[in-house]
Amino acid sequence: MAEHNTELRNGHKRTTVKLDPGESVALCRCFQSKEFPFCDGTHKTLDSDLGPVIVQAPKPSETTK
Repeated sequence: MAEHNTELRNGHKRTTVKLDPGESVALCRCFQSKEFPFCDGTHKTLDSDLGPVIVQAPKPSETTK
């Protein structure tokens, strides 16, 4: 399951997301998600064309091709 950690570095927040092989997640780009950094669909209620960014971690067999 995806895990995340947010820390303050040089006065800026940095979020690191760790994925298991083969896992995918939707990351929020509207900055309104109550599950930030993960998308909860809030962007659908906004007057915007933004949607999430989908990140996929390849399975080990996919990286050795």
